[in-house]
Amino acid sequence: MILFEFKPDEFIVEEILCDGTVLEAGKQLSRPNQGGKFAHFVLEKRGWNTAQALEAIARAMGISRTRMDCAGTKDRNAVTVQLCSAFAVPPERVSSVKLKDLSINGVWSAGDKVRMGFLAGNRFTITLNEGNYGEKPEANRVEERARKSNLLFPNYFGDQRFGSLRANTAEVGRLILQGKTEEAAMNFLAFTDEREHGAGREARERLAEEKDFTAALKYFPPFLKYERTVLYQLAQHPRDFVGGLRRLPRHTLLMFVHAFQSRLFNDLLTTRLKNEPLEARTGDLWCECDATGFPDLKEKGVKPIASQVEAANVQKQLEEGKAFLAANIVGSESDLTQDETRLLEENGLSKESFKVKSIPEVTSKGGFRTLSAPLKGFKVLEEKPLKLRFALPSGAYATVALKHLLGRL
Repeated sequence: MILFEFKPDEFIVEEILCDGTVLEAGKQLSRPNQGGKFAHFVLEKRGWNTAQALEAIARAMGISRTRMDCAGTKDRNAVTVQLCSAFAVPPERVSSVKLKDLSINGVWSAGDKVRMGFLAGNRFTITLNEGNYGEKPEANRVEERARKSNLLFPNYFGDQRFGSLRANTAEVGRLILQGKTEEAAMNFLAFTDEREHGAGREARERLAEEKDFTAALKYFPPFLKYERTVLYQLAQHPRDFVGGLRRLPRHTLLMFVHAFQSRLFNDLLTTRLKNEPLEARTGDLWCECDATGFPDLKEKGVKPIASQVEAANVQKQLEEGKAFLAANIVGSESDLTQDETRLLEENGLSKESFKVKSIPEVTSKGGFRTLSAPLKGFKVLEEKPLKLRFALPSGAYATVALKHLLGRL
């Protein structure tokens, strides 16, 4: 596994709005007030994750964090610029916030909160060097790989989707979907491996051996706060594994299911790439480009290829950069292909498994994702050290794009 260890100034992420506007770092964005109860604002942050930044801004304004929203979460170890909103707060109150390594690069009134659909993609400016990659990449080789792949790369979910340390997030999701809530809870609480060290690993190993939830509350370290939340429920009701899991925040529970869905997609893509190049065939899903040149994955925009004649027409559009092949993010309402059905069966599941009666808040209808992603506006800005710029559609991973460009995918 390649681990990139970027300093914030080496990894710059700027959101691209649906109208193509890039929220540029260090630049103010002026938009007319639209009226309404929401303040939209451009947040630039350095060394903060999105949740922490919004919490700090809410605290500075004296409002609840629940009144804050964004179009997409951003990592801590980066300089990021993103669109956010605050409910029932005048724009001038937002612009008055002063916090270290946070800046407000524009604010205006609007009639609705910011949500995922506001975001078309992200522009990345990334510096690669021996310190963050382990070697000095050569600009000419990176440019050659980009050109040979026609500025496309396999649209895998990145490693961070599956857990930063133990990487068991998808397995917990699979067990939840199988209805094996005891195994899911114990995997979440007690699974560990050589990547985990210290008090956390010792606590998990002891719980796996003793299975005493009351005793575990005495030795599980405070930094494992979500694990302790589950343990509190199990200490009172030792067989209530559903109740224990449901003590977790909904976004954490969804993270498990989403990770498993992502693993299914990655497995499907790996199988497809092993067997043949990504060319259109009967039964495939496909979509056209939107106005920004990114895939149009709206529900009505994704269509099946019904015949060999249609496959040939879609293939022509693929080669012209006007279309993308897609696949399901499998859920309860997905119209599955044979490959997707087979993968589910191998995991002891069907699409009905995604209707989770015991934990209904993690039920998933499904969605779509393209098999490849475009590197829009790809440029080598500097050669030594190597500094790259490219834009990706929302949901595509810059780390996967980098691995592709470096020949390490």
